[in-house]
Amino acid sequence: MKILRFDELKSTNVYLYDKISEKHDISDTVVVASHQTEGRGMDKNRWESEAGKNLLFSIALNVNFLEASNQFKISQAVSVAIVETLSQFIDNQKLSIKWPNDIYFGDKKLAGMLIQNTIEGRMMGVSIIGIGLNVNQLEFSKDIPNPISLKMITGEDFDLDNLLNLLIINIKNAVESLNSEENQEKINEKYIAKSYRFGIWADYFYKNEIKSLKINGFDKYGRLLLSDKEGAAIVCDVKELQFFPPSYRPGSEAGV
Repeated sequence: MKILRFDELKSTNVYLYDKISEKHDISDTVVVASHQTEGRGMDKNRWESEAGKNLLFSIALNVNFLEASNQFKISQAVSVAIVETLSQFIDNQKLSIKWPNDIYFGDKKLAGMLIQNTIEGRMMGVSIIGIGLNVNQLEFSKDIPNPISLKMITGEDFDLDNLLNLLIINIKNAVESLNSEENQEKINEKYIAKSYRFGIWADYFYKNEIKSLKINGFDKYGRLLLSDKEGAAIVCDVKELQFFPPSYRPGSEAGV
């Protein structure tokens, strides 16, 4: 893997995507920034990070062995790889994956990601996997509803380079393992086993009201499969349903 390091970038994902438009081969390239001026997550969510305290990086991997309809498998593989890496340092029982790919510790957000894929016909091309992991930061803006960092959990400082190297190896191995249907199923099982609130009743904001719903699974496109108290099946795409921290009630801070 080729690692490119920058003190500051607009966005590590944008940097790699611009290289694609310039006809560069970006496969097996990692871009790391100490600070991002326009870091973002899913949809238009921003990612706050104190310069030099956290890991902000993107990995470009060739995934042309996957059909375009299987993009969610990349999200699953990366999420599982991050959880398994972090389990070496913090309590695995408190680590979970909030659909589709946020990493939680308890009810607090530890990491997020933005995955952008290129498509070549019916097959995938390159996947740009952007990750923000809270590592050594202790104070966050009050506008961020539920952040947590590795240092807040353990009280210890982490070596960013060592942690980055571990994550790169595990993410690359997990994504490349998707060329086997057997491995795809193993990753799916691990993803379900670590899914936040899987199989339990919880409050969500759905169709302009708070409803008690239960997560039952995910379809091949990554949509969330839920049921309500009356037994009705609900299928949600990203942003059609909003998670709330357990303490949330209308009028408090925005949901996750």
